[in-house]
Amino acid sequence: MLTSAVKAASRPAEVIAVHHQSPSAPRHAPRHARRPERPSEGSSERSGARHRRGRWWHKPAALLAVVAAAAGAVQLGHGEAAEAATSQVTLTGHGFGHGRGLSQWGSYGYAVDKGWDSGRILDHYYGGTKPGTVGDDEISVRLMGVDGAQTIMLTSGADFYVNDLFIGAGSGARFTRQNGTWILTTTLGGCKGTDSFGPWDMGANPAVWLANDAGEDRSKMFTVCNNGLQYRGNFRPAIDSTGGTHLVNFVRLEQYLRGVVPAESPAAWGDAGGGAGMAALEAQAVAARSYSRAENRYSYAQTCDTTACQVYGGVAREDRRTDTAIRNTAGVVRRDSKGGVVRTEFSASTGGWTAGGAFPAVEDLGDSRSPHHDWKVVVDGPAISRAWPQIGAFSSMQVTARNGLGDDGGRATKVVVTGSSGSVTTTGNDVRSKLGLKSDWFSVITPSSQSWMLRGSTDGGEPAITARFGGPKDTTLACDFAGDGRDGLTSYRNGVWTMRESASTPDPNAVTPADATISYGAGWMLPVCGDWDGDGKDGVGVYDTRTGTWYLRNSFSAGDAEIKVQYGWSAALPVVGDWDGDGKDSLGVYAGGTWMVRNSTTPGRPDTTVQYGWQGATPVSGDWDGAGRSGIGVFSGGRWLLRDTVSPGDPDRAFDYGVPGDAPVVGRWTAGSDGAGITRPTA
Repeated sequence: MLTSAVKAASRPAEVIAVHHQSPSAPRHAPRHARRPERPSEGSSERSGARHRRGRWWHKPAALLAVVAAAAGAVQLGHGEAAEAATSQVTLTGHGFGHGRGLSQWGSYGYAVDKGWDSGRILDHYYGGTKPGTVGDDEISVRLMGVDGAQTIMLTSGADFYVNDLFIGAGSGARFTRQNGTWILTTTLGGCKGTDSFGPWDMGANPAVWLANDAGEDRSKMFTVCNNGLQYRGNFRPAIDSTGGTHLVNFVRLEQYLRGVVPAESPAAWGDAGGGAGMAALEAQAVAARSYSRAENRYSYAQTCDTTACQVYGGVAREDRRTDTAIRNTAGVVRRDSKGGVVRTEFSASTGGWTAGGAFPAVEDLGDSRSPHHDWKVVVDGPAISRAWPQIGAFSSMQVTARNGLGDDGGRATKVVVTGSSGSVTTTGNDVRSKLGLKSDWFSVITPSSQSWMLRGSTDGGEPAITARFGGPKDTTLACDFAGDGRDGLTSYRNGVWTMRESASTPDPNAVTPADATISYGAGWMLPVCGDWDGDGKDGVGVYDTRTGTWYLRNSFSAGDAEIKVQYGWSAALPVVGDWDGDGKDSLGVYAGGTWMVRNSTTPGRPDTTVQYGWQGATPVSGDWDGAGRSGIGVFSGGRWLLRDTVSPGDPDRAFDYGVPGDAPVVGRWTAGSDGAGITRPTA
């Protein structure tokens, strides 16, 4: 027949009509369930169990709460609008960095692919500026890796001075902070030498300087023992107005750039395109020179040596090709219309458009070469909740405003992050910073399928089987409709069942098509599966959340219910299992940590009542020890606590598998007992 109605009192037949859409010889498969809308931490969840091979289902708590509060008036099929915790979100984006000013990868693309010289590259990115020159004056650089050090040590293979105190070649100068001053002791043998002379009080900002210029002889340059790096120029240990300690390198501008340009752009670019890539390095040299000359960040130093300013690695990073780029542009900077040196920001990759700001936003066709031009990342929901703890358990992220430049509408300027406790409205740059994204140009990708990660045993570890099957809002179940002793994959949504006989798929990264599809149930009903008649094959079933009525069939097929039984109530969660080991699955309900199970599919009082679990935990059941009868368990936040029998007590098995927001699924996939698995919406 093509259609039939499940007859139930107090409901019109057309509301619960069951439509048959299976092939003439329907294929059989999986059994286990999970709804897509994820529950919030600490909220109650619907779940069901399973028998020897572990049948059960998972229902989002956000919907459950509604069912419990208003039984008889809820349509579960409309539950997708309710917000619930999700385990992760997929973001796609463009570019790497803030996107203001020059793109390093864009410069490379323009130089190598379009033959632009450095002047044209700089004109493109720094609109409204023009070239100018500056002298080779000294610049002071804060070495941030030494910040906070209570002892700073320098050594050199040449003679040097601390203030006017002479220290011979090969010796070390150890500065120990004492209140607001530095106490100096000298050492024999460099960084690891023993104390030889001192101590002397050298004041708060002593000068450490070479007796003679080291030139290109690195052995005569200073080594900072704290980080093991060598630097040109001279130094001052410093104590700032708050008592913080620092080490500052004083070095000529052009020498400083020799440690900056290769740290910011690959020196090998200079060889690309038959030498055309040298223009990108020259553009970087001008941008770095102008940026550093415009800096005046601290009372004790003009700039710093990290990405907070621009990266400076001392002499270890120097390279002949970047040295050439610096010489080719010696003294060149960018100046504004008033003649001031411009703070020429730059970043690795714009993604195709600069962000604007101090310089006009421009399309960046050169950036197409960048490995960061397009990117994709998956962020765990708990990480998002940690970034904005006021939202509670993360449920959704939505970009509500963009700058209008480029693909997807451009960079995110306003983002709403929502969770179980509320939402926050923030900027794309804040999201970038807190989640460690490459840029603020990103889009939130809606999950397109379910990822199945099936361990197959009752312990933690790597999945034995992975697959993609079902929609992101589907409930997932593991069921053995074929009766071959192995569970496949089943998904359910609004009365429509899809199944695949085998959990193994040819390509675990590709969405797997269904072997068969039927309609059985309605949007407010929850799916279950089990071997109701003991023939070794699972059949489908649904649990009416409004009345506690079960409608069961002995196969994967549509039609009238072969078994109809009232057992449960609106706030209870259906669970399924072979509780007594008679070879047949039977019924049970779970509510607030209490299990009430029957050893048949008939109405009546519970045969066994057990307290095991708590409000908000998800019940699971399965044949954990291979003994042929179902035990019970709970899942919460990736933690599994299982008992081999329907009895109270301490867990027989406890392990971690999954993360908060994942849905547990139990099945027999790899061995003679039921094992753990999880499902998760995936883009």
